[in-house]
Amino acid sequence: MLEFASSDAVRTTGDAPDVCLLNPETLLLIWDMPTRLWAVPKLETTEGKAISPQATLRLPLNGGGTRLLRLIRRPKDEPVSFLAEAGTLGRKDEITIDPEGDFEFANASMLLEDVTPSGRLSLMSALLGAWASMFRTRRSKSYTAFLNKLVSEIVDTPQRAKAVAKLSDQQILISAGLPVAFGDIEAVYIVSSFGFRRLAVPPHESSEGPQGKKQTYMIADRDGTENGAYLVVTGGRALAIRHLAATPVLPSLSRWWLARGKSDADLREYIIGAMARGDTKARKAALEFQLRCPLSSQRVTGGGGLPSGEVDLAVTTARGTLIGGWYRDPAEMIASIDILDSKGTAHPFGDGFYRYAGNVMDDDRTVSATGFVGFYRDIQSQVPILQPRSLMRLTSGSRHLMVPTAQPIDPAEARARILRAVPPQHLTDEIIENCLAPVIGDLQQKLLAAAKTDLTIEFGEQLKEPAVSIVVPLYRVLDFLRAQVGAFACDPWISRYCEVIYVLDSPEQAEECEHLLRGLHLLYDMPMRLVVMTRNGGYARACNSGAEQARSDLIAMLNSDVIPYQIGWLELMASKMGGPQDVAAVGPKLLFEDGSLQHAGMYFARNERGQWLNHHFYKGLPDQFRDANVERSVPGITGACMLLHRGAFNDVGGFTEDYVIGDYEDSDLCLKIRKADFDIKYVPDASLYHFERKSISTHTDYMLGVATQYNAWLHASRWSDMLEDFHKNDVPQNRPQNRVSDKDDQGEAA
Repeated sequence: MLEFASSDAVRTTGDAPDVCLLNPETLLLIWDMPTRLWAVPKLETTEGKAISPQATLRLPLNGGGTRLLRLIRRPKDEPVSFLAEAGTLGRKDEITIDPEGDFEFANASMLLEDVTPSGRLSLMSALLGAWASMFRTRRSKSYTAFLNKLVSEIVDTPQRAKAVAKLSDQQILISAGLPVAFGDIEAVYIVSSFGFRRLAVPPHESSEGPQGKKQTYMIADRDGTENGAYLVVTGGRALAIRHLAATPVLPSLSRWWLARGKSDADLREYIIGAMARGDTKARKAALEFQLRCPLSSQRVTGGGGLPSGEVDLAVTTARGTLIGGWYRDPAEMIASIDILDSKGTAHPFGDGFYRYAGNVMDDDRTVSATGFVGFYRDIQSQVPILQPRSLMRLTSGSRHLMVPTAQPIDPAEARARILRAVPPQHLTDEIIENCLAPVIGDLQQKLLAAAKTDLTIEFGEQLKEPAVSIVVPLYRVLDFLRAQVGAFACDPWISRYCEVIYVLDSPEQAEECEHLLRGLHLLYDMPMRLVVMTRNGGYARACNSGAEQARSDLIAMLNSDVIPYQIGWLELMASKMGGPQDVAAVGPKLLFEDGSLQHAGMYFARNERGQWLNHHFYKGLPDQFRDANVERSVPGITGACMLLHRGAFNDVGGFTEDYVIGDYEDSDLCLKIRKADFDIKYVPDASLYHFERKSISTHTDYMLGVATQYNAWLHASRWSDMLEDFHKNDVPQNRPQNRVSDKDDQGEAA
């Protein structure tokens, strides 16, 4: 029998347990039984009440017996009596423990004596896991000291683990060899003189190495390992102890990787994925690692009837992974295109995979091919994975790896590639919804997070209480600024009562734009303000940023290519706001440069494919067309020129910012305003020229047409019920019938 406690501390009517301390508040009761115990004996108070907390563990001994361990709280004020089943099964012995007893701390060597390997595994798992949580011993110095002694006693001379690279200021990469027969790893713990903890990131097991070992890599916090530590690796039926020497000055991850001289794509993705879940520095380090140590791109080359193919788009986001590419399969050998996770396991795309007919260049000639896009939701990352791998699986069972070139890290560039993934004629709502939308949405959020107000430059003394704040987003095209500012300056009401805010959404032009506006201020003596964004974030973000700077209760949103040709237009629009109908938005008549109608209010109708699109009343008809000159309520107005009540604008959350580049944000805002029971009015007596889409036409992504289709799908997915209601009930006014063919309006976005 092991001896830990004096008889004065423990009194018993039968077999006395050995009693020791795991920490000053926790007692360990130990019985050695001559036979195996197959049932857990009870321990309760003499009054028959359950003891809580308590934990029990049966450790098999090499001689066929059992070491029974019970963990309980140490009594605090007065002796406590227990009834314990011990010795012969079913027999109860009374045990009384004095809280003032002089208990010794547990002896690791004696506790492990004659315990089988499986018993040692059970003991370590309990001490590091359930017991530590149940009895709150993680911060106990005595408990930590006992664990260190116990771990050192389990293996006389433990094998070494090695810290090989620095991942970040807080994390290191550790390498250790484990037997191939070890099996699956359940948990890895770091035990040091500073404490113990379970590794948050599961380990990565590489391929089999020399001497029947498999190299295992683990990511751990550096704290507590500087002076050495133990790694405790537990499996279903195995336990391994490795000694980690004092952590030296470690190389960076990139330097260590390049010095290895061998590629291990699975390990690379494991490290990237772990760092992606870390702090900002760790995520930046993950990007740097990918850029400094890229994988070699790989495609499948065919010829002679063999299949060929390539992945040229691969974007991994927090919502999933999207890939796109092409293949040729003359003999119909391809069974599937699969995606690989960080462990190298292949996953079929299932319903998230789409094909379309296309062409590729082969030896300077165009040949037919099959294009494809696929989205897999369960492979996610907070950091872009620049080279997700895919497999071409053949019906023969052979597999061919496909690795794209490194994809762009900038969310706008990655979004642009996605918008080029599927030709517009092959794009469907199903492909958008099931493949493109989740990834585009994630990239849009990342882009917006970086698009903020950088600086504000004022020209002249600003009005303290303007009647209207005019907000004009600028993107690349500055050609109309002279004409627009001149028109503002020539309007007495604007120059006297309005403030003008320009929002530059192409910050690379900041110096040029400032110089131009400063000169116009000197010419017209008109105060203006320039808000410069940190990067291009799209029409909605620019308008919202300008609205945040506005000082008036009325905000006029005006495109940079809209030019007034008469005075009093804004004063007239302002007079139509509010009133008994609660008019929250007013739009003017807009004309093309040839004098024909561009906008007389907005309505919504389905195209031949059943898609809801935005349309402008009477577009292309003469300016004096009778019905276009009737002031009335309309379903919506264009964002090219709209006057808004600030309170209503703020109540509905301003412009919705997840539309791509610039399309449908204005109709979305109008529908939000109408849903809030405000009215929207078209005022034809206010008339301006609109040199339509001169700014957005410089955006290559928009000109592909896919951005418009994506925005139309996003808009319809939110508002189809309300649009259907408009259509059925003619609320507030549907498109007049038999006036003009709308054939040329299909696909038109406000």
